[in-house]
Amino acid sequence: MTEIACFVIVLGCYLVGSIPFGFVFVKLIRGVDLRTVGSGNIGATNAARVLGTAWFVPIFALDFMKSFAPVFWLAPWAAARWPCDH
Repeated sequence: MTEIACFVIVLGCYLVGSIPFGFVFVKLIRGVDLRTVGSGNIGATNAARVLGTAWFVPIFALDFMKSFAPVFWLAPWAAARWPCDH
């Protein structure tokens, strides 16, 4: 694996992990800043308060997967190819 590929993988994981899905869904569906309603938290529970409880599972699943996928799928794959070729 080249250094560029290593960099792209790390950058991609960082960017995906920084997506606030609760905030994004509420902003797209209701046009409201989630930080200003309910508890002020941008997580799935507060998003469910604003959008309805049916939205909890998809938002929570996306929040969960943005952490689970890089750690349990991508990291072992990258570690098996470590160190990066120079």
